[in-house]
Amino acid sequence: MHTLKFICRTTVGFFKEVWLLPHSVAVALQQRRRRFALNIIEAERLDRIRNPSKYRGK
Repeated sequence: MHTLKFICRTTVGFFKEVWLLPHSVAVALQQRRRRFALNIIEAERLDRIRNPSKYRGK
């Protein structure tokens, strides 16, 4: 009985992961885009600190 219960839980868990996979991929891509945008903003901020003469008058 315990073996059958374990097999059923494992199978259900597997199908649940497969069902949620597209959502997980979409979330991962969204986080990657957000991190990339923040890295660009941070790079510009550091450049402004290091080279203030390039940004005079902007």
